[in-house]
Amino acid sequence: MSKLKTLLVAMIMTVASTPLLAGEGFGGVYAGVQMQSVGVELEGNYTDGDGAVTTGSGGQLAIVGGFDVGYALPLGDSFLLGLGATFLPGEAEISKSDDAADAADIRVNAEKFVTYYVQPTIAVNDNASFFLKYGETDADLTIQGDYTGTASSSLDGQYFGLGTQVLFASGFYMQAETGVHTFDDVFVNDIGTADSDPAGQKGDVRATPSIAAGNFTLGFKF
Repeated sequence: MSKLKTLLVAMIMTVASTPLLAGEGFGGVYAGVQMQSVGVELEGNYTDGDGAVTTGSGGQLAIVGGFDVGYALPLGDSFLLGLGATFLPGEAEISKSDDAADAADIRVNAEKFVTYYVQPTIAVNDNASFFLKYGETDADLTIQGDYTGTASSSLDGQYFGLGTQVLFASGFYMQAETGVHTFDDVFVNDIGTADSDPAGQKGDVRATPSIAAGNFTLGFKF
């Protein structure tokens, strides 16, 4: 993540005098508001106090809003390289487990998603382009419920996406994009209370989250 942040800052510091070459206006600073429809999936396992392992999966759907800013650097007649960041300040519930006895309930919420990305772009003409995107994502993770051990406090992962953009003469643009976030494992240790296991044994959960996202952005090229 730090390498991508450094590259983003360095590019913004050095492109102020770069002439626009591609796509008649696609280059330069851009900013927009974004709406994302996301589907979150967790696949993992639960290990009880006796060492028995149970595997499972679950998912949630959410709609979140945010902001997208960056700079597209023209590198030829139709090719641009964009560097930017997407900020999603809202909160999304990515997992919810309700135990019938209310002795092993766990809720997992993620918030303040930030993705720093590189975006190779091909301008088809003066008004349309398509792109690929690679990014690194992190978010704050809040895990609440019936556990007494340690738990993950952040999400860290990668993003792969592709999309199209339509640019209007006024400088406004519309962008549609689809992509997938894959994250490192998250964990919760020592789940349960005396009611869930009178013998005092507790279990651990480790899961791999992933997010499929569809994004729509309305923005302006400066």
